[in-house]
Parts: sequence; C-alpha cells; structure tokens
Amino acid sequence: MKVIKSLPYSLFRSVLKIVAAVTVAATIASPSSADTRWPQPVLPANLDTFSIADQMTVNGLPMRLKGFVSNRRPAEMIDAFRRSLGQPLVDSVVNGKQVLGRAEGGFYITVQIEAAGAGSKGTVAVTDLAAMSSNHAQQQDADTRWRNRLPAGSVISSQMTSQENGRAARHMVILNSHSESANRDALLRLMTEDGFALEREIRPDAAMRRSLPAHMAEASTMYFKSPGKEAMAVISRSGDKTAVVFNSTVTLQGFQ
Repeated sequence: MKVIKSLPYSLFRSVLKIVAAVTVAATIASPSSADTRWPQPVLPANLDTFSIADQMTVNGLPMRLKGFVSNRRPAEMIDAFRRSLGQPLVDSVVNGKQVLGRAEGGFYITVQIEAAGAGSKGTVAVTDLAAMSSNHAQQQDADTRWRNRLPAGSVISSQMTSQENGRAARHMVILNSHSESANRDALLRLMTEDGFALEREIRPDAAMRRSLPAHMAEASTMYFKSPGKEAMAVISRSGDKTAVVFNSTVTLQGFQ
C-alpha cells in the first residue's frame, strides 16, 4: 500500500464538511508502538492513501482521518469496504456520497466514498466517542473564554484543532451581527491579552477585488505573532452577518 506524505493543515475546511456530512467522523493515521488503543480498520487492497492529520479534534470530537484514491469505480470500492469492515454495518447516502459506518468499542469508524474521474476517492475516519464527553467540559470552558472577549452574541460555528510535525494548529469560524471594525477591535484586544503582537493588516487591492466574491472584496486580514506562535484572521461581512475565520499554529516544546 502506497502512503503519501501528510497533507497540510489547509485541508481543515474540507474536513469540516466531511464531519458535517457523516455526523461522526475521525482520523486514521499510521499507528505507533504506543498507540494501540485506536482501532485500525482493515482497508481493501490496492488503495493509495494519505494522512490528513495525525491527531485532531473537530467540534469536540477527537478523531483521525485518512484519505484514499483508487482506479476502481465507486460501486466496486463500496463492495470492497463492506467486506473489509465487517458487520454490523450502517449503509447510507449522505449529501450524494455513499457512507459506511460501524461502531467498534468506544470508537466509530466511517468511510465516505465518491466518484473521481474514472475511479473513486474518499475518507476513512475514526472518532473516539468515549473521549468526547470528557473533552466536552474543557471545550466549553475554552469556548466561553473566547466568547466573553468577542462582541456580544458571537457564535463559534465550527472549530478544529490538530497536532502534527511538532505543531499544534487551530481553525475556528466565528459569526455575529456586529460590524467588521467592532470585530477587528475585539480581536486585536484579545490577541494582545494572549501575548500576540499585530504584525500587519491588509485589504485586497483594486485588482484583487475584481476577482473576489462581493463579500470578500472588502475583507481584512490580520497577521499576529508571538514567540513560537503565529495567527491569522480574515474578517468579512455578508448581508447582516460578519464572519471571522481564525487560524493559529503553535510550535510545541521540544520542537522550538
């Protein structure tokens, strides 16, 4: 089986869509000698696989996620996964994609398959359902700390954290009805409280605005930095809603 090198954290948005589609989704990565607790689903032969992230949490769900591509048609891959995963198996179609799922101990395994040219592609995911409840309180505390420092009525609509290659990353989408400037000022205050300095702030120039969707034409991007940490926030408004897309990375101790 060919294993392709881990993909960058920029795939988080795609992963969020996968999780929303299958409800319970997670990440599979290459097992280590100390990592025997997570189940390792048996995959069909002759797949090209790639790790999306070795360790992540999406909206409170600890997970592992692996992608795959094959020159076999989706119908063939679905039958192959039905045989390799075993029974009992939940078999359904979600958002036009075939989804297979089964519980294994305190985990839930999900496979999503769709057409890709003459072949197929998809994801194999494992979610740690047993750990979800223990992570919930910690996640709620972190969310509350963020919301308390954001404009009133702000909602964290989605978030994802990941650790790989000595770096911890976070992706978060915040929505509210306040102006872009109010969100900009609040974000600057809270990032300063957390030890970050604003490096620069940019807006699209005239040429860029012509190629961007209307709601992004006036968006602002803020870049922050702190020792061993970096963050970026894109603030845009569409209709009566403002969205803040926040990404940060932290170099873990021992890798600095």
